[in-house]
Amino acid sequence: MSDVAPAPEPSARPARFSKRSATVSLVLVAGAGAAALALGRLDSSQREEEMLVYGSLGACIAQQVRSAEARIAAAKDAQSAYAATAPRYETEADCQRHHGRGGCVPGATVTEAAAGRTLPVMAAFMMGRTDEQAVPVQPLYPHAPEEEEPGQAASGGGHAGGYCTASGGRVAYVGSGSGVHVAATIARTVATTPRTVSRGGFGGTGRSTMASGGHAGGGG
Repeated sequence: MSDVAPAPEPSARPARFSKRSATVSLVLVAGAGAAALALGRLDSSQREEEMLVYGSLGACIAQQVRSAEARIAAAKDAQSAYAATAPRYETEADCQRHHGRGGCVPGATVTEAAAGRTLPVMAAFMMGRTDEQAVPVQPLYPHAPEEEEPGQAASGGGHAGGYCTASGGRVAYVGSGSGVHVAATIARTVATTPRTVSRGGFGGTGRSTMASGGHAGGGG
């Protein structure tokens, strides 16, 4: 009789551990994907705000999307922001290069603080669709069609080249209704001081910070 003990049979445990490890890895990968998706939803640069764009207080009142008090307050806030934060251009030619012919006025006609400069006209103003959004009102300035990037020109109603904000964000307003979807970063980025813009400066900023605002349906 041999004193040598028989060799143990191969254990199936490593295989089970291997399957379990693979399962854990898949769970981790899936969890990472879900986390990335959640972060994407929280990233304000990926979100949009439903906004209202009006060329005048009269147009705003006629739409009746917001309360009369909200509409009147928005028009007043936009006018105040216009005088306080509209970009200042050294020459009319510099202003027209970005805002188009007829898109600029002498600064002194808007505010004494802008005497000797040229300002774009306030072509429209933008406000949130609801009070709950708590989105600041912003004046909007004409954006010359020749400043458009390929495929960005507006079609239908509104200004032919869309609009831009005092901070250089683009609002590509199209159609005859008031509703637009605007990137949250543009809707919530408000200029607090005016900028004196040299040739091409504001135009370059407008292109680099452009985020599309698309038509969100007619009639507001």
